Amino acid sequence: MPAGPQNSFQERKQRLRASFIEQLPDRLRQARTLLAALTTSERQDEPLTQLHLIFHTLKGSGASFGFNAINASAKEAEQTLREVLDGDRHLSSHLLADLRRHVQTLEELELSVDQAMAQDGHPCFNLQSQRADSSEATDANRRLIYLCDDDALLAQDLASQLSCFGYEVRPYVALEALCEAVQARPPAAIVMDIMFPEGRDAGPTTIAELNTHLDPPIPCLFMSMRDDFQARLRAVKAGGHAYCRKPVKAVEMAELLDQLTSRGATEPYHILIVDDDPDVAQFYAMVLESAGMTTRVASEPARVPAILEDFDADLVLMDLYMPKCSGPELARVLRQIPGYLGLPIIYVSSETNAQRQFKALEVGADGFLTKPIEPERLVTEVQLRAERMRTLRSLMIRDSLTGLFNHNTILQLLKVAMASCQRTQRQLCLAMIDVDHFKAVNDTHGHPTGDQVLMALGRTLRLRLRESDIVGRYGGEEFAVIMTGLEVDQAKIIMDALRESFASVNFLADGREFHCTFSGGLAAFPEYSDPSALIEAADAALYRAKHAGRNCILIAHPNTAQ
Repeated sequence: MPAGPQNSFQERKQRLRASFIEQLPDRLRQARTLLAALTTSERQDEPLTQLHLIFHTLKGSGASFGFNAINASAKEAEQTLREVLDGDRHLSSHLLADLRRHVQTLEELELSVDQAMAQDGHPCFNLQSQRADSSEATDANRRLIYLCDDDALLAQDLASQLSCFGYEVRPYVALEALCEAVQARPPAAIVMDIMFPEGRDAGPTTIAELNTHLDPPIPCLFMSMRDDFQARLRAVKAGGHAYCRKPVKAVEMAELLDQLTSRGATEPYHILIVDDDPDVAQFYAMVLESAGMTTRVASEPARVPAILEDFDADLVLMDLYMPKCSGPELARVLRQIPGYLGLPIIYVSSETNAQRQFKALEVGADGFLTKPIEPERLVTEVQLRAERMRTLRSLMIRDSLTGLFNHNTILQLLKVAMASCQRTQRQLCLAMIDVDHFKAVNDTHGHPTGDQVLMALGRTLRLRLRESDIVGRYGGEEFAVIMTGLEVDQAKIIMDALRESFASVNFLADGREFHCTFSGGLAAFPEYSDPSALIEAADAALYRAKHAGRNCILIAHPNTAQ
């Protein structure tokens, strides 16, 4: 039987600890060589610096791997050398003898490796609780919604509307039928009415009873004609996450369901770890990967800028003291590069001097973690800062209304996609689409309703297209879709299906329902070989679609008059 994630983590940790012990004799031999050099060499700066680095590394590694005695002895030696390097102490014969004693102590500890390996400075690391999403639910389960309302027509209509936004919605009229369905297959979320024939608050009562037997409880969104405080309070007491007043707008409910069901569906955080000690770096990588993150390790600071070009990091975790290039020096290098001005940097070091920590943070780092650091705290600190980075980055590149890429970003992504397709000799299609009669929607129903239409179209595109497709709001009511690896005729079939799906969405304003459509133009690469020509051709095809009666998709052809 294969080892579970908890056992695998502990086994990998033990291997890293064994590797540290295996390398310890070589490091101690280097320390003795450097101590000898201090007594014979006239220039002592270099051997002092190298010796300090060895003890600093042993201190940090000892703390990380739970070798407390190794950590304590190396810490004393490192502190002594730091005082010498700072000019606070003179390198006397007595001090050299003290350093030799520390090396001897470490050699004795290395000989008692069995005892050291039996130590474990960390309690068991709970992988499941640290994962951003430890659920093994499939994407299909994340889209499964149960809707319960004793009005059969309303339940069926709302289920049909929500299905336009990518959800599989199963309507139920009876509370008993809902409970049986939940026991057979729990959904991602439940949409529940408040009032039923069984009672004025039967909906919340049923949800509260259901969730007492479920772990974790199923997220619930309540809806009702009632808007009184008691109804809302009952919904909250039953664990309701949201409350919609009837008549319900399907677009708004879909947005709320997105919030309830999208946990863990995001791309794993990308963390770059920079440490000249490979064992420590691999240990941090192992901890973060066990929590669901993606990591890259760099032992040479000089390689970091090149790695960041290919690895879109959300955060850099780096050691403070490294040979040739310290953590603060590397941070300064990164801050000189415009694209990395906002990249979060966290130092991990056994440095306990508050003044030195503060000085290291002055160059633009975001935090300082002192070794030894528990795996749980490491994961929490990294997750919080990486999430903030994702949020800030999203605000910069995405349209605030639809959540799609904004105009500038979609142009940049189009250039990148075309260059990639040129290298790999793949096809690329660009669709430019525009909501029909959008000005009339704003004039008749108001701009808030117009915003609902744009949000609905954005959701339709985002949910119905492939993950590899790139969708952006080009401006106003115009959207752009970049599709790679498709013939233009295949792209047209996809866009026509989207067009029909969007046309079936019911919008509600002032108690009246209405529908919207969109028109689109398609252009393909390599028929149009540069971004400007591709956009111009797709726009011209869109213009022809508008004049052809709207609610259609037309293809641009190089030999056709646009």
